[in-house]
This record gives sequence, C-alpha cells and structure tokens, in this order.
Amino acid sequence: MNDWQTDKRQMASWEQPAGSEGPQQTLPLTEYLQLLWYRKKLILAITVFVAIVGWIHVNQIRSIYTASSTLLLGGQQTQPVEIDAVLKRDYWGDQVLAEMEVLKSRNLARKVVERLKLQNVPEFNPGLREPEEGLFDFLDYLDPRRWIPQSWKDAVKEAMGGETRVDPVEPPTGSEQEDLAKATATNILKGKIKVEEVEFAGVVIISVSSWDRNLAARIANEYPEAYIVDKLEARFEATEKANTWLSEQLAELETKVGESERAVEIFRDERGLGDVAGGGLLDRQLSELNSQLIVARAELAEIGARLEQIRLLNVGNTNRLATMTEVLSSPMIQQLRSQELEVLARQSELSLEFGPRHPRMLQVQAELGEIRERIELEVSNLIAGLENEADFARARITQLEAGIREVQGEFSEINQDAVQLRALEREAAANRALFETFLSRFKETSSTQGLETSDARVLSQAEVPGGPSYPNRRQQLTSIVLMGFLGACGLVIGLHFLNPGLRSPEQIRQSLGEYVLGVIPLVSSKAPMYDYVIDKPQSGAVEALNSLKFSLALSDPDIEMKAVQITSSVPEEGKTSLALSLARVEAASGKRVILVDGDLRRSSILRKLGMKPGHKGLSDLVVAGDVELEDYILRDEKGRMDIMPIGTAEYANAGDIFSSLRMEHILGQLKERYDLVVVDAPPVMAVADARIIGRLVDKTLFVVRWNKTPGKVARAALEQLQRFGTDVAGIVLQQVDLQRYGRFGHGESGYYYHYGHYDKYYSS
Repeated sequence: MNDWQTDKRQMASWEQPAGSEGPQQTLPLTEYLQLLWYRKKLILAITVFVAIVGWIHVNQIRSIYTASSTLLLGGQQTQPVEIDAVLKRDYWGDQVLAEMEVLKSRNLARKVVERLKLQNVPEFNPGLREPEEGLFDFLDYLDPRRWIPQSWKDAVKEAMGGETRVDPVEPPTGSEQEDLAKATATNILKGKIKVEEVEFAGVVIISVSSWDRNLAARIANEYPEAYIVDKLEARFEATEKANTWLSEQLAELETKVGESERAVEIFRDERGLGDVAGGGLLDRQLSELNSQLIVARAELAEIGARLEQIRLLNVGNTNRLATMTEVLSSPMIQQLRSQELEVLARQSELSLEFGPRHPRMLQVQAELGEIRERIELEVSNLIAGLENEADFARARITQLEAGIREVQGEFSEINQDAVQLRALEREAAANRALFETFLSRFKETSSTQGLETSDARVLSQAEVPGGPSYPNRRQQLTSIVLMGFLGACGLVIGLHFLNPGLRSPEQIRQSLGEYVLGVIPLVSSKAPMYDYVIDKPQSGAVEALNSLKFSLALSDPDIEMKAVQITSSVPEEGKTSLALSLARVEAASGKRVILVDGDLRRSSILRKLGMKPGHKGLSDLVVAGDVELEDYILRDEKGRMDIMPIGTAEYANAGDIFSSLRMEHILGQLKERYDLVVVDAPPVMAVADARIIGRLVDKTLFVVRWNKTPGKVARAALEQLQRFGTDVAGIVLQQVDLQRYGRFGHGESGYYYHYGHYDKYYSS
C-alpha cells in the first residue's frame, strides 16, 4: 500500500512539465467569467428586474429646469461727480466675491419673492402642494422613524437638552401667515439659486432651477434687476445718510470754530499780548546774537589755528615760516628779508676772494646775524599780535553768551503766554480747516443726490430652457442598470464562495491531494442509476463506470485487485448507488461479482433492489462459524450478481465484526470464489467501520458528491482513513450534472464534458 502512495507522487511529478514548480492552474479571472456565464440567466433576470424598477423610479422623478442670466459688475458708467467715499465703481478679486454674496443674500431673495409673489406658487409654498402618489410610497412605511410616536421623540429631545416642538397657543393671523409664507418661499428660493464667477472678467452667472421652465426664466431675469435696484437704493440711502451725517458734523464744527476763535481773542485781551510783537522782536534779537556768537567762535578758532602753526614753524623750520601769510603780509619782515638776501650775495662774492677769517668776511657775517635777529623780533611781534586777537575774540564770545542769556531770560517770561496763545490759534485754525473740508464734501454729496447710477448691467437675459437639467434619465437609468448588473454578478460570486462543495477533479486534487478516478454523471431518468445502467448499457453513465473500472485497475497494476471498499465522508453522498452500479456493470461484463453490505447500522441495498429484509447475511455468517456461504448470499437476477446483506444478528457489534479474524477469513473466501468483491461501507465521519474495513480490502474508493460535499469534511475523512493505513485508490466524483459541469468549465475536464456532449454522444 505504501508503495502505491509513492507511485502516485511519482506520477504527479511526471505530469508536471520540465522547469515548472507545480500543476498548471486556471486563472481565477477565467473561472469567475465561466461562473458568470453559467449563471447568466440569473444575472440577466436580476438586471432586467432592476432596470424595470429603475425605469419606473427615474420616470417618477420630477423634472427640474435651469435658466441662467449673466450680469456684469463694475461696468463703465457716466459719472456726474466723483466721490470715492460714497460711490465705488471697480470690482476685482474679493470685491466680486462680496457682490456674489449679496446676490445670494436672503434680503435679495426676499425682494424677488415679493416682486414675483412666489409665496403663492406651490413650488415655493409647501402648504399649497397636493399630495403626490408614487409607486414606491409604501416603502415610507418601512422607515422605523415613522413607528415612533411624536411624544416619545419630544421626550428624548427634552431629556438630551434639545428643543422640543411646541404647538402654538393661538393660530397665526393673516399678516403672520403671509410673512411665514414669504420666509418659507425665501428659504426655498435660496436653495434654487446658484451664482458663479467668470474669472478675471468681473462677470457672474446667475442660474435658477425650478419645476416650471417659464418660472425659472422669469426668476433668472428678475434677479439681476432686483440686484441693480437694490444697489441703486443702497447708493441713495448711503448718500442720504452721508448728507445727514455731514450736516450734523458741520453744525458741531461751526460751533467749535466760533468757540475756539473767541477763546483766542479773550486770551489776548487778558494777557495784553496783542499780536505778540514783543515775542517776535526777542526772537529776532536772539537770532542775531546767536549768529554773532557763531561768527566769533569761528574767528577764535581760525586765530588759534594760525597762532599754533606759527609757533610750531618758528621752533622747527624758519624757512617755511617765511611762507606764511602773516609773514608775507608784514612790510618790515619783507624789507629785512631783502637786506638778508643782499648780504648773502655779498658774502658769496667775498668768499671767492677772502677766507672766513678775513675782516671783511667777519663784517658781512655780523650784518647777516643782526638782520636775522631783527626778523625773529618781528615774528615774535606777530605772535604777540595774534595772541592779542585771540584774547579779544574770547572776550567777545563771553560778552555774546552773556547777551544771549539775558535775552533768553526776557524771552522766557513772554514765552509761556505765547505758547498757550499759539496753541489756541492752532486749534482755531484746525477747526476752521476741518469745517471748510466738511462744507466742501457736503456740497458735493448734495449735488449728486438723486443722480445715482448703477455700476452693473445685464449682459444676457435668461431664455426659457428647452429641456430639463435634472434628472438625466438616460444616465441615471444606465447607472442603475449597471449597478444592477454588477450587484447580480457580486451575488453570483458571493453564492459561489458560500458554497463549500467540490466541483472538479482539479479542485479535488488541489484541496484533497488525491486523484479523481471517475466522474459519474447524474442520470436524468426517473429510474435509479443502478437500474439505468442495466436498461441503457450504451449510456454515458455506463461508460463513466467503465472508465472508473479501468482507472481502478490501472491505479496499481502490480496487484490483483479483487476486494474494493466504497465509502464517503458523510451520508447521502451516493456511495451505495455507486456500489450497486459498479457491481452491476462489472457483472454485465461477465465477471463473478458479489456486493457485501457493510453498513450494518443503516443498510439500504435490499430496499433499493426491492428485496424484503430479514435475510441472513454478514453478521450471521461472522457469528455462525464454519458454514456454507450460499445460505447467507442473495441473488440479484436483474444485475446477475450476488449480494450479502447485513444479516439479522442485531446484538452483534459492527466494530467487533469487522475487526475479527472471522471477517478476514470470510473476505478471503469471497475473493477466492468471486472475481470482484465490492463492500458498501458506512461513512467515515459517522463510524469507524470504514477505517477497519479499509485494512482488509485491496483498495478503497472515496465518494465525493459533486457540488455538495464540503472540502474540509472530505479532507478530514481522508486523513482518518490514511492514518489507519487505508489504501485509498482515488476519488469518485458522484452525481455530476454534466450540463452545469460543462458550463462551469472546470479545467481540462470541463472542456471534455462541455455542455454535456459526452452524455449526448453515448445516449444517441
């Protein structure tokens, strides 16, 4: 048995192409498309139903018409008088946004309602509307909020601190009802208005939506007119308010001007200041003294600089001293310089004839020394003269500073009164200037009152719309149909994932790790399958059983396969029908076949074949000991095979029977007498009998019902069989609906059984 498991793994490796890591799998997208194609009728039905409901819903939606007018802001207008503080003409950027808010304001909407009397139109007055009946009105009763009494809602709101509905004590009067209707119409109109800006153009587009196409155009044309009139009224009101305010300010300023001028005159009379001439004379005197002081200080600085220069040159370089202006301007020094030059010339002439000790040379030197002494004396006199000038300049500066202090002392006495007087004069002058400014502005605003012009104009009137702007029935219906189609596809895929059943050999191999030896179709005849294979020996079901028979024989060709167990994971999988059908097909081929009923707890073979129960069988044979087998075997004449029923020994335990040596001996006898022994074993997950029988037979066929047996359950049952050493030959996919199976297109096998052509071929 273990060798066969190794062979199966080798076969799996042989089937894989070179370089591949595993069996080739169908793309999930392809599987989904095949699933959707198989369920196309359900998808089509759901889509058609949703389309019909959507068409009814879309046609019940009320049509809404939209009309648009265009308004230019800040257009150039004839302007009689420019007054920037009252009238503003240009609109850019944020100013356009501000005007758009004016267009969307409640005040302007209220004026449009009053001008068109929209409170009398049912669209804008819910109280005038007639109740509408729709096909889906019954769905409103499914709203849970309608089931809660209003008193409960009010109690909850009050407990949460919210406002509760209070019924009016007295009914509203006629005027109150009219105001309430206008307020309601205004709220509704605000929700139907849309104002858009054309960038960088100062142009706005006003769109109005309404149930009535003509009313939409009327409102769209009325809005710009109401806006322009509102702007004119606002300008007129602003001008009137400006005139009123200016007149009030002029009266106050006129009073202030009179009071300030009187205060100036009274102060002058009390202090005897007159025109403050004394203060002006002292100002001029103080200014002159300051000017003289500045000049004196400049002269002193100049004399000091000359004196310092002469002193430095007199000590250091007498030649440079002779180049100074004071020295050059002195006649005495110039005369002495001339004599010095003459003596020097004679000294040069005599030096050519006489030596330095000659009397004449000594006389010349004596004259030269005397002249230079006299020059030095004159330079000293110049320095003394400059020092005298410096002393005089200092004395003058001291005298001027004393004079300035004296004038400042006199000026301080007058200055306090003069400062206060000048403050009063400045206040009076300021009040006079402000009064004149306000008077000029008052004249300007008065001249423009009644001549206001609008800075906006209508570029295009709204036309009656040719068709509704909402709803776009074609688009909505297309969306609804598409959503219905996608929802139907999602429903099909969801149901597919909720179905845990196994549907193809490929899926079984991936999920359970076992090969499918046969795919047994679901017969469409009213006769059961085990009778159908006798009545129609050329049918597809018989060929499927023949294919299973050969696959079983080839699964392990090294052993003689004479005893086969057929079991499943849970009941109602079709294992008994398969055991009967396989046994009859084998018997029809000329083999000696016996079917052993191993399901001692829920036997159904005799009932299916129409035989009466109560015959001796397997349980009796195990207990009886050495007896003849013929007494415990029944003959199925129609199927030309033998049957060993469960017997009548109800006291015997099934587990003890199958695990006994007697059972092993009986199976050995049956294998000697028959070519094939088929054991119909109970389900694996129900009892342990199949696990015990599996160790006594040559091979085990595990039955999986198509599209029903959960993969997890089948996997658990196989694990239990393999854990007890059962040699599972493979899986039999039972009761396969070939039409559905072919439409699913499961892997390669799906194409082989595509649309049930296999079954039709063998049925013809």
